[in-house]
Amino acid sequence: MKKILSFLFFLIFNFISGQINLPVFDSVTNFLFAKSENDKINLITKNGIFELNNQSWDYYKFQTKSFKKEIGKIGVEFSHKEYLSIQNSKDQFIVSIGGGPVFKRVKNEYIRIDNTHLHRNQVWGSFFTYNDKIHIYGGYGFWSFKDYITFFDSNIKQWDIVYNESEYIPKGRGKAISFVSNDSKLFIIGGTTISKNALYNKDNDDVFYFDLIEKKFVHIGKLATPLVSKHTLFKLPSINDNAFLMEKDSIVKFDFNRMNFTSYKKNNFNINIDNKFPTYIIDENLYFMSLENEKNALESINLNSLDSSDFISSSFPIIEQKRDRSFEVILISVLGFLFFWIILKLFLYKDHLKGLLLFDDKIIFFKNKSIKATSTEINFISDLSNNNFISAQQINKIISSKKYSKSHLTSIRNNFIDKINSKLYHLTGEKQSIIETKNPYDNRIKVYKTNITYFKPKTSFIKFLFKF
Repeated sequence: MKKILSFLFFLIFNFISGQINLPVFDSVTNFLFAKSENDKINLITKNGIFELNNQSWDYYKFQTKSFKKEIGKIGVEFSHKEYLSIQNSKDQFIVSIGGGPVFKRVKNEYIRIDNTHLHRNQVWGSFFTYNDKIHIYGGYGFWSFKDYITFFDSNIKQWDIVYNESEYIPKGRGKAISFVSNDSKLFIIGGTTISKNALYNKDNDDVFYFDLIEKKFVHIGKLATPLVSKHTLFKLPSINDNAFLMEKDSIVKFDFNRMNFTSYKKNNFNINIDNKFPTYIIDENLYFMSLENEKNALESINLNSLDSSDFISSSFPIIEQKRDRSFEVILISVLGFLFFWIILKLFLYKDHLKGLLLFDDKIIFFKNKSIKATSTEINFISDLSNNNFISAQQINKIISSKKYSKSHLTSIRNNFIDKINSKLYHLTGEKQSIIETKNPYDNRIKVYKTNITYFKPKTSFIKFLFKF
């Protein structure tokens, strides 16, 4: 009676906690964690299969030792380091992770159906099925990461390359996050590749897909930074176009229709997932292997519970969103033009200051020198800056509004010109900057002109800047 009660208590406790002890107790190297073609959790050993039914394990022993012998001939340990289980719409298979040997489940046996050898050419490749054929994208082998897709051709019992017509070929990689959508697209996220100096592996941050119908790779963009995990050893379990990735403290759901992902977390929620094993979804329960105190156990989480108030969800785009930088480009272009314009005008302004006799309301400038001038002198220089020459009569009007005799006006005018020449001599070194001459159009008229650089009104740099 005590044994029955203990057994019932054990079942109830495991059902509530979602944890189920394993029927195998020796090392991890003696079984594969798998999902059968009829959606049952399996533990496959070399001698038989443990199948989970109603929280308990049923054991089906292989009728012969042929599977065990074939595994022995291949010569590598029977574990997820060397093999994995994959199923299509009707059958379950065990495949070498490098793309070599292939076993098919036939009733209660695994029969080898390939004619290959253990070549290890696509280790860490992304396995998937399409049109019920087993495919592998990428992987590592013979000192390089592969950038192509192979498939197992059951007709010739060999692996063959899926030839493509793509101009864009993404760099080879392994351990990529992959998913095949309902519209025949193989999505690839991240994955691992070799660094430039080939000293270590690094995770990629690109996203693309391979159109399985058009046979072309299409680059989508750069992976959004909030995603923590950028690689996985196994195909992600999925429902419709949603795939699920388990991390240590969260569950990530990828929506490949909307191209976003949602991270589900809650307080004190730590998943002791053992990443040496794949994960599976059956009846909306996500099954995974946990590891605690170096002992594995089977656990499950109901995916419907992720929408409860216990979990905090955060959604992000899978692809890093490109900001509309058109305004920034225009702004930078305008600022660049203004900077260039200001620098150009600054040099021109310096030349403007150096090459001309400049004046304002009170001062005459030449190069780095200046001298004060009277308002009458400034008026004379201003008129001279606008004309090639000024007549004696015009100068007389500038000098004085009074009426003097002709001889007196001539004396005043000569004195006025001498003072200006004296001031200009201190600036330019020219003794006769203003000279007396004849009007080229009428020799009877006496005129005055400058024999040095033209006079110009001094312009501020701001005005000069916007002068075209």
